[in-house]
Order: sequence, then structure tokens, then C-alpha cells
Amino acid sequence: MLMVKLIVSLYILYKCGCTPVLKSCSDCMLVRQCPDVVNIPPEKAKEKLLNSLCGRTRDNGKRAIKICCSDFAVPGTIKIFSRLPELPIIDDTDYDANNIDNHTNTKLLPDICGQKFDYRIIGGNEAGIFEFPWMALIYHKDNNGQALLDCGGSVISSRYILTAAHCVYDKTITRVRVGDFNIKKQRYCQGAYPYYECELKPQELQVEKPIVHEKYSKDHYLINDIALLRVNKSIDFSFRNVKPICLPVWKEIRNINLNGKASVVAGWGLMDDGKRSDILQKVTIPIKPETECANYFSRDSNRKHSLHKIFCAGEIGKDSCNGDSGGPLMIFDKIYDDNYRMIQFGIVSYGSQMCGYEAPGVYTSVPKYMKWILDTIEE
Repeated sequence: MLMVKLIVSLYILYKCGCTPVLKSCSDCMLVRQCPDVVNIPPEKAKEKLLNSLCGRTRDNGKRAIKICCSDFAVPGTIKIFSRLPELPIIDDTDYDANNIDNHTNTKLLPDICGQKFDYRIIGGNEAGIFEFPWMALIYHKDNNGQALLDCGGSVISSRYILTAAHCVYDKTITRVRVGDFNIKKQRYCQGAYPYYECELKPQELQVEKPIVHEKYSKDHYLINDIALLRVNKSIDFSFRNVKPICLPVWKEIRNINLNGKASVVAGWGLMDDGKRSDILQKVTIPIKPETECANYFSRDSNRKHSLHKIFCAGEIGKDSCNGDSGGPLMIFDKIYDDNYRMIQFGIVSYGSQMCGYEAPGVYTSVPKYMKWILDTIEE
């Protein structure tokens, strides 16, 4: 009933020409397409709707007004695997990301990486068992002392997991698991004879040293959202379910124009019904132009955001809610040996709480932090 009243109110505003200057946002949609509209207190509905108007259109032959849906996101709603809410971006001094071609620590990264061992097409968004063998699950201790699975990461070498700083900062990491696929079952199988495949046993690791970017701050966590976990022993790469992903080490890879490129996010994140998946999922999403990213995250003209170390990706119905905070955004591209490999270009960082409603997810740009990664890792 409330939704009907809201739509009628919008129509009246449209008819009388009482609408203010329309806002600019990338999650502009019809009222009925924005589920959080129903959470508006009746006494605040008129003001809230007026301030969120972003366009006019026709819906089923009738005139209608569109709103910026993320304006109605419920504050404080934190879900497992959800990304962080929006905050102003504070710029800082950038690393010379291109000055690494002769870095001595490139030898610590594996020569063989990013190999996909599962090329079969799986129905829906379910990943293949051995499709993303670098996926990591990160557990931390909650207030009750229980191990809570709330972040992902990626295996980049035999001793390091790459993840987001907000997954590590001010948290007690209890363990890391690599090579898992179905987090509830010990043995899960896909396919039919003779292509029947079953997952292998995952590896459990302890964290020897968590390393958060030295300029990361929980007060301004929209930049430098990157961290490394050094594990207590070498990860065994002799099994098909555990392999490292490639990083954009070489200059020609770091300088690839990402605008419009198809990328893949994988994880055990939120599904369409709001529940977490037990089985590894994947979603293909386009990388947005920097201008579109700036348009969404800089609606306030008095607030200028620097986007040179982050980027946006996603579209309607497809978002990194399907992935995990700290997990990788990947592109299947030609690498230095002229073979195609999965290369990690982003780390799932944050974005609007309106997952999948056109508001893009935001990712830490791995190419911009390659020097930091190489400066940080050790033998």
C-alpha cells in the first residue's frame, strides 16, 4: 500500500511541475524497481523522494519518475560478504607503479600462474571445480571467540594471500583455507560420466604475518584497501585445486585499457535471495569508464574524488555481491609468454548497498599497487 502511495505522490509531483533539478546517478530507476523505497518513514517520504529524483520516463504507457535507488539503502545493514558503505575518498601520494620492471622481488612470484583447469560450461553461475584454484577463504575471530568466514582472497605465491585491508585491519585472523569449492561438503562432484569430477581436499593454513597497507585507515578506508597475508608454510601447488593467480607484473599488462573489458568475479557471496552460497559462484561483469565511476561516487559537486587507484565494474543484476570482500576481479588475457591466463586486476572493496541495481561495485586497482606488493613480499 505504501508503494502505491509513493508512486501516486511522484506522479502528482510530475503533473504539477513541482520537481526540483534532477540528480545525476548511475542507479537511476523506477520506484517499483527499488525495493528499499518501502523502508521510508511516511513522514519523510515526500522530502526523500524530492531529493532523489533523477529522471522522467514512461512505464507501461504511463508517465513515471525515476529515483536514485541507493539513496534509500538502509543504513547499518551489514551482511556476510557484503562490501563496505560509501565514504569520501581521501587522496594520498601514489606509488610509482610503473617503476617495477626490474624489481628484484618479481622472482618471488611464480612463473606458472593463472591456469584454468576446468573449461566445461556449468549451468547458471556455478563455477567449475578447478576453474579458480587460487580462491582463498579467510576466517577471523568474532566477539564470541567463534571463527567467522567473512572475506575472500587470492593465492599469489606459495606464501602470500592477497586481500582487502578492511578484511584484516583490527581483526584476529584465525586461519586461511585454499582449494575449497563447496564449503559445507567435504566431497562435491560435478558433471556426468566420463567427465565426472570431484573436488579435492582443501589446505588449511595459519597466518604468520598480516600486512595491511601502511596508509590504510579505517576512517578513510576507500583508498589503500589492500593487504597481504603471509601464511606459516608453503602452499602445495601439486594439486589441481590449488594454484596461484597471475598478477599484472609487466608494464604492457599494467597499461591495458580496462574500459568496457569483461571481467570475472568469483566467490561464495550473496545470491539473488540474499543468502550466501555454499558453492563457489562466478559472474562476468563489465569494467566501467572512469567518468561513469566518478559520476556515481561524486554526486556532490563539492566533493571531488580521486579514482586513479580504484575502478568500478558491474551492471544491473550483476555485481560483486556475488563475490567476496577481498576476493579477486580477474581478466582472461594474453600474458608475457603469449598464452592466455587469468590475471588479477582488482580486489573487491566496497560500493552501494543496493547490490545489482546498476550502482557499480568498486575495486582496488592491483596494477597501481604492484610496487607495494613487490616491496612487501619476502622469501
